[in-house]
Parts: sequence; C-alpha cells; structure tokens
Amino acid sequence: MPPSLPMSSPSSSCTCGNCARMPTEAENVCCKEIPPVKINIRCTPVSCMTLHPGLEPVCLNIYSLQNALNIYRADYGPLRDRGYERRCRHLAYRSFVSWCWGYLGRKVRVVVPACVVLRIRREFPDTEGQYVGFRAALG
Repeated sequence: MPPSLPMSSPSSSCTCGNCARMPTEAENVCCKEIPPVKINIRCTPVSCMTLHPGLEPVCLNIYSLQNALNIYRADYGPLRDRGYERRCRHLAYRSFVSWCWGYLGRKVRVVVPACVVLRIRREFPDTEGQYVGFRAALG
C-alpha cells in the first residue's frame, strides 16, 4: 500500500472540497477557479474535476499513458529516464493539460489544480514522498 499523502488544511480558495494546501501559492488553485477546467466540470454533474468520469480514462489509465508516451517520443524524442511512477505522473499531468487546454506549445506551462495533482500523486506515488511541484517555463 503506498504511503498516504498528508492532507493539510484546504486552500482558502478551494470550492470543490478536495484541495489541500500546496507548497507554493502558485500551486494553491482549485479546479473551479480555472476556466478551461470549469468547462469540463460543467459538462457533468460533479463538484470536482477529480470526480469527473473522464479523469481516469484520460489521465490515470496506464494504457492511455503508454499512448501519451508514444506521442511524446514521436514529437520530442525519448523522455528522460525516470522511475515508473514519476514518468506516469509526468504523463498524467501532460494528459490533463492537453484534455483541458489543448496544445499549448513547447515552453508554455499552466498550473494543474491542487485536487488533480493530489489525485495523480495518490495513483502514482513517490515512495519517499518527494514531488517536484509546478515549475514555470524558463526563457
């Protein structure tokens, strides 16, 4: 059983009920605060993106992530050698962003809602609980 993630106090801006305080202010964003994510939530009768019926098949299913890896390799070459769980998290975040925003471009990054980050981390945990978090694009 993977270690459980610490569930600290929810972000003051959380309205879905599934966010927790993240390490940086940039990461403390609820799924209901981001217009492209809100559009996906409105399509279903759910209160949070983590409860959306499309999250599992698009972002958490290992076969979908394998397909995302194949597309990544075709576009950018091999993904740096990472452990299995870390690679799955990376691909899950990319799949979520693609699902909600579409193609953004090579150096364009957006913040994934805290609730979705926590859900992906629960599915593909780091054994030592060490996570990178959001990094703005360089240059």
